[in-house]
Amino acid sequence: MKSILCYGDSNTYGYNPENKMRYAYEERWPIIMKKILGEDYYIIEEGLNSRTTALDDPYYDDIKNGKTYLSTCIKSHYPVDLIIIMLGTNDLKARFSTTPADVAKGIECLVKIALNVTKEKSINGISSKVLVVSPIHVGENIEISECGEEFGYKRSHELSKQLADKYKKVAENLDVDFIDASLFIEPSQIDSLHLSKEGHKLLGKALAKCCIDIL
Repeated sequence: MKSILCYGDSNTYGYNPENKMRYAYEERWPIIMKKILGEDYYIIEEGLNSRTTALDDPYYDDIKNGKTYLSTCIKSHYPVDLIIIMLGTNDLKARFSTTPADVAKGIECLVKIALNVTKEKSINGISSKVLVVSPIHVGENIEISECGEEFGYKRSHELSKQLADKYKKVAENLDVDFIDASLFIEPSQIDSLHLSKEGHKLLGKALAKCCIDIL
């Protein structure tokens, strides 16, 4: 059986922008992906609302920093065949004043942690594979979203469109796999940040194909 760890933020957790709760188990993209892949795959959901790549958020405790928890997370679930990392949207919040290069540096840190941990824990020299997923764009309507001020309005939309190229270079330099989620899906019209139910379906299908190709 192949095991896949899905490490991300609210769009991996399954935050529902309609009711501000969580999508049902079967509606979240990791589980949609599992249904497509079949019984030979075990999916581990590790999504957390407001998680960043490698930034401490002054308004939360340090559990929101993706870098802080990743090593422990991988070790607690090991052996893992594939680690999917989809983070970066929360790094674009106005209070962090980040650039796309800064966010990509955070992703680079996470990939290096994943590679180092899996190399250390490798079995017969076989380490986990890593898939970097550049997140969906922040929607143009973020300006009128209730999250608009927190994300710096139009600024976050423009910055989010620059992440894919930066992430792709990180993936190439570290010899890991890459996919741009914004090629398949857009954020919900409700808040311009989170996936709709249909978005989860589309992402689950796209990533299932990636997993088959990688594994």
